Amino acid sequence: PSPAMGRRVVPPPPPPGVLEVVISYVVTHVDMAKLAVVIEMRKMTPGDKDTVIAGVFVLAMLLAQVTLVVLARFIARAVAGGPKEVEEPVSAQVAGLAWMMSAGITHPEKAEEEEDQDDIHTPVKIRPEDEAPDSPLGPPPTPFSPSGRQSVFYSKLTTHEHQRLREFRALLNKSAREDPTLLSTPALKRFANDATLCRYLRARDWNLKRAMKMLKASLQWRKAARPEFITWDDVKKEGEEGKQYLSGRDRHGRAVLIARPGRDGGREQASHVRFLIYTLEHATWSDTAEDDLPLGAHAEHTSEKLVVLINFTGWTLATAPPMKTARETLAILQEHYPERLAVAVCYNPPWIFAVFWKAISPFIDPNTYRKIRFVNPKREKEVRRMRQMFDMSCVDEDLGGDRSNAFDARAFGDKMRVFDARKAAVLKAKARR
Repeated sequence: PSPAMGRRVVPPPPPPGVLEVVISYVVTHVDMAKLAVVIEMRKMTPGDKDTVIAGVFVLAMLLAQVTLVVLARFIARAVAGGPKEVEEPVSAQVAGLAWMMSAGITHPEKAEEEEDQDDIHTPVKIRPEDEAPDSPLGPPPTPFSPSGRQSVFYSKLTTHEHQRLREFRALLNKSAREDPTLLSTPALKRFANDATLCRYLRARDWNLKRAMKMLKASLQWRKAARPEFITWDDVKKEGEEGKQYLSGRDRHGRAVLIARPGRDGGREQASHVRFLIYTLEHATWSDTAEDDLPLGAHAEHTSEKLVVLINFTGWTLATAPPMKTARETLAILQEHYPERLAVAVCYNPPWIFAVFWKAISPFIDPNTYRKIRFVNPKREKEVRRMRQMFDMSCVDEDLGGDRSNAFDARAFGDKMRVFDARKAAVLKAKARR
């Protein structure tokens, strides 16, 4: 029989298309990648596995957050009938604010901007009993003197700033008369000196309403937390880990606070926050706070500023504080110690720190964000800048300095007890007045 009348001839299969080739390639390499991941995970310790899992989880949460924000904006634009005008890009220097905007977080200054926009030029009505009496000694004070001191005491303020300070003092006296708990103790009255009031005014661009709101919150916080009365024995367990301590001054005369989060062995939030408060009080303490000069916006603030040097050696996500603790720490630094941070240097952060940074950066005030610097010890230019800022004889070896990394907990404890005794004597003398 002929081939046409016999079995049917099957045509050869067509050559694979582009899509089939791509799919085959991806499947093959995905299987290889899975195998490589399994092999690597078998080599990991349980701690390393926990760190990887935590990192993947945080990245997934961030991706989900960004996806929800983009979806919400797309729906809002569709409902509004078209896209809105494109905003001008924000510079990299204020990337923290850009992240807050993309995450849908409104900065508190923006929320109150319309309400308080005229406050800068609105004087406060000052009652005679709210003003401090003029000083009978020496040259007569200026007409704007808020505490009866001689004119030279306010030489670091402009006339406008001097007036704002006078109005702010009167507003505080009025608020204290309405709420006696604001200045109910000698320690609170000592805290609310002219220098402190100027720091709160500078932090809120000399806006009286916003500065008063911030100061009231701090006075209420200090009344509850009593930071002046925390002693070394109260935080000894945290302090002996050597994770926070003062280390001299930088080349500009600013106090240097060294933080070592890799040495943090505890996860208890209350003790961590309490030790942070004790350290900040030590770093900012002044035996003669009443005599600290009030400083204006353009004055030299070296005497009031801190430089925080954070050594990330040994830091992992396992030693990172819980998010609640990190947020409370930021709140304390930004809301109750305003205008204290000069610059924060993050030395040698590991790559996994980027995960934690992305999670916490939306809660950082833009002004604070601008003061944060990262130093990679492998980059000569960054190391050179660090040496220009710090006296390396006061910096530990693992930070590129000349001092030993060893931490003598007993010697440090003795030093802090001496400080506690001096502080207690000052507060006792203030209470007797």
